[in-house]
Amino acid sequence: MGKEKEAIDVSTEESQEGDHRESWDRKIDFILSCIGYAVGFGNLWRFPYLCYSNGGGAFLVPYLIFLFICGIPLMALELSVGQYFRKGPTTVFYSICPLLGGTGYAMLTSLFLSGTCYVVIFAWVLFFLISSFMNPLPWTTCGNSWNTENCFARNGSDLNMSGIPPSQEFYDHRVLQITDHPNKFGPLNWELALLLLAAWVMIYFCVFRGIKWSGKVVYFTATFPYLVLIILFFRGITLDGAGNGINYYLKVDGSQLSLARTWGNAGTQIFYSLGTAFGPLITFASYNRRSNNVIRDATIISLVNCGTSFFSGFVVFSVIGYLANQQGLPVSKVVNQGPGLVFSVYPAALATLPGANFWSIIFFLMLITLGLDSSMATMESLSSGITDACPKLQPRKTWVTLGIAIFMFLIGLTSVTTGGFYIFNLFNWYSAGIGLFVTTVFEIVAVSYFYGGNRFAKNIGRVINKPIWLYWKVCWYFLTPAMILVVLLFSTINYYPIVYGNNIPYPWWGEFVGWLMTIGILCGIFIPAIYQLIVTKGTIKERFIKLAFVPKTEEEMKADLACNMNVGDQTLPPPPYGSSYSMYSYESTV
Repeated sequence: MGKEKEAIDVSTEESQEGDHRESWDRKIDFILSCIGYAVGFGNLWRFPYLCYSNGGGAFLVPYLIFLFICGIPLMALELSVGQYFRKGPTTVFYSICPLLGGTGYAMLTSLFLSGTCYVVIFAWVLFFLISSFMNPLPWTTCGNSWNTENCFARNGSDLNMSGIPPSQEFYDHRVLQITDHPNKFGPLNWELALLLLAAWVMIYFCVFRGIKWSGKVVYFTATFPYLVLIILFFRGITLDGAGNGINYYLKVDGSQLSLARTWGNAGTQIFYSLGTAFGPLITFASYNRRSNNVIRDATIISLVNCGTSFFSGFVVFSVIGYLANQQGLPVSKVVNQGPGLVFSVYPAALATLPGANFWSIIFFLMLITLGLDSSMATMESLSSGITDACPKLQPRKTWVTLGIAIFMFLIGLTSVTTGGFYIFNLFNWYSAGIGLFVTTVFEIVAVSYFYGGNRFAKNIGRVINKPIWLYWKVCWYFLTPAMILVVLLFSTINYYPIVYGNNIPYPWWGEFVGWLMTIGILCGIFIPAIYQLIVTKGTIKERFIKLAFVPKTEEEMKADLACNMNVGDQTLPPPPYGSSYSMYSYESTV
């Protein structure tokens, strides 16, 4: 048995050493990079709102069910794919199922679209960070040049008066300088444009030297947010009214569990929160040693990410409860979701604390580190995807990265005009919607049904020297794809055209551009598949078999013989005359 294990290990290491791919210096670099990528703005502004609006503590029931039968298995699948094959998204699926080899291109298309608008948020954060050094904070008062006659700074004695909070007007009219209709694009907002440039410069210098450099940057960017969250948590729970906010966050409403909306929101949140089907997880795992226990890593990363979301709810709602108490309003009248939470409600609450500038500065510094991690993962995945597909560009990866950054910056400029928020909303709405769910379905089909879930689990178990439990196989074959289909069906049934303001529909071109994005994502799968079917020789059936089912490699053949035959020192017998092991495996399986 010892010699069998040695033979397996040798073949595994040979396969790893022959690809000349970069590797992480330390395992902690990989773990922190994955956590930094997965933990982003959505953990802070989306999960807490969904939790309170879908039954409070009751929402945790569907959330945890989706986590364990969809989120963690899908995370483990993607990390295992990248680590075993040691390839990025653009090439790895050709090793799994050539017919669906374009799945990685669909992933990176979604990543490109979402990454472009993500850095625009980064520019907004920089604007707020710079403004946090002003005294008084500019979003606390009316009477400024950007305020309207409707601006009203509420306090507890003004219970019968209403208006627009100064923090909301600062965000709308000072930062965004937003127009009143999507058809009014307006001129470039030069302040935001320069801040967008600054954001891209920061991102580029964090990744331009590859994972050897970015793997060290995450030591700060992935851990600093937790330090700030802990500080804000202990400050928040000491405030008057904090208990009301936390109670509102966790108040159990069991009736919500009978609604399809609650289950659909739980599945969608798990899907978005972990960042699966975008490509960075596969890319990061491809830099691991093949013997790394990737299943354990996937579990740790998923639990840390979802635990961060839950903990963030206490940080957010303790302060919102305090703000509601200060203004004499119920929590339901104060709470908000999305950008409005971190750019209007939360800054307004921090502004009422002693040392308001300090709290605002560390809050927006935390958001910057959250944005940096996710953007670094985006850049590394896109640049690696291009150099993997075109190996001749590998020595020029630094210039490839610069080219991507410049191109995404230019695209992002459309979102920093005075009407740019409407363009941002389009990217945000369609870049990670139905197209992403369909991509995930094809990803699972490629691995579990064409390559073979049992075969894949056996290969992973062999290289990490750990058995793959039945739980993972059942999820990969049945439960995870079923849940993804449920979420896809839920999203399709509940689909409605993009809106702005008080649910006002976009002009016709908004829906048109949005569906072009979705079609562009799906073209990444279907165009390469059609091309492969055209250029492959044989009948339609023969072409499909050749492209859908990948024969076993020589490494797998050796491992099978070592495990199934008690041959002692006997070496691997030669394959049939005139054929290779790969050919022999293919013929025997077909």
